[in-house]
Amino acid sequence: MPGLRGPHSLRGRLLLSATLVLVIFLGLTGVVLDSAFRDSAEQSVSERLLLHIYGLLAVSDQADGELNLAETLPEPRFNRLGTGVYGIVLDDAADELWRSPSALDLPLVGEDLRRLVADIRAGRPSFGRVPDREYFYIAYRVLWEASDASLTAYTYLVLENLGPFQSEVSAFRNSLWGWLMGVVVVLVFVQAVVMGWGLIPLRQLADDLKAIEDGRQDFLGGDYPTEIEGVTRNLNLLLKNERQQREKYRTTLADLAHSLKTPMAIIRGAVANVSGDPEAERSLGEQIGRMDEIIAYQLERAMTRSSKLIGKAIEVGPVVERLVAAISKVYRDKEMSFDIDVEQDARFFGDERDLMELLGNVLDNACKYGAREVRLGIRPESDVLHIVVEDDGRGIDVGSREAVLARGARLDSREAGHGIGLAVVAEIVDRYGGVIRIDQSSMGGARVSVQLAA
Repeated sequence: MPGLRGPHSLRGRLLLSATLVLVIFLGLTGVVLDSAFRDSAEQSVSERLLLHIYGLLAVSDQADGELNLAETLPEPRFNRLGTGVYGIVLDDAADELWRSPSALDLPLVGEDLRRLVADIRAGRPSFGRVPDREYFYIAYRVLWEASDASLTAYTYLVLENLGPFQSEVSAFRNSLWGWLMGVVVVLVFVQAVVMGWGLIPLRQLADDLKAIEDGRQDFLGGDYPTEIEGVTRNLNLLLKNERQQREKYRTTLADLAHSLKTPMAIIRGAVANVSGDPEAERSLGEQIGRMDEIIAYQLERAMTRSSKLIGKAIEVGPVVERLVAAISKVYRDKEMSFDIDVEQDARFFGDERDLMELLGNVLDNACKYGAREVRLGIRPESDVLHIVVEDDGRGIDVGSREAVLARGARLDSREAGHGIGLAVVAEIVDRYGGVIRIDQSSMGGARVSVQLAA
């Protein structure tokens, strides 16, 4: 049915629940009606057979101590074979005195008849089914007063085949369950329509949220029912606070980046006028240029509202070479050893500055907390770029591996830093739809693995 999305659909769950309740209710209703109809049909059979008893009594007469019945009975079915209605009269000892023409082929004789009338009392009809036989029966005991005031007991017994009763019950049952199934189908359809109408505000809410996500509107502005009006009001308040906070962060970062541009320009000019070691001048100028690029990059991120990623293919090898050369100079005193294994066809699809930010922070952490050696491996595999950085330091406890990815989290206060390096890495990885994981390295320290779409 349109609009249903399996077990995660609210409409599907409501419709399934309502259908189950409806099926159970109508099923129980059907069982009750079926039982009531059977009881009513049996009662009808009992009354009809009792009328036959009265008819037999009406044509009975006692003369000279003997009971006589008319040769032609008022009920035509007693007068011929195969009608399914049988009449029998028994004496006080339950011996058969008379049998209607229709009962000449009835297989009930002797002891079978005695068992049916064993406990019968005069003036009180006994109705039931013949055990192990397809017959209803009704027995009626009468006391006949003779001319000499003596009383003689007779038992009138009328039987009827179960066939008509079963056919009637079967026809009613087929009609009943057919109608009930039709009612279920109609009511389920009506429920689906009603639920679809009732859930329109939720679909409107989902459309408005998608419009906010796409940037087509800023807040939820629909006319919602009172049941979800509080939710939409709180969501609008949350969106407003989030925008204000984000704008505050953006403004602060933009101000910081802009403020640093002037001191950087002064430093750049001062370096140009410094004479001395050409290698030192070149290295210092290169790092100032790198700092300028970082500031420009962060300023661009602060000013832009779009999170779209640039899909340009970047060769990873040259970027790694520049980073390792720069970091080696920063940690010259530790005499760090780098084991670099970058496959030639390794490509990063995105902004080169994001790649440098990611690798720079991970390598900086490895050098900061490693002892002597850092290992870097980058390889493409099945449209995924695998990056692994390992060090020989003390590693990161299992319970702290998630915490170090949060901003401001630092496990070692003895090292300089602000606890945002790995958080920045995690944000970049998340922005590119990648995965970051921290494990124990075979070298003894931490192992940071990143997977990005290649």
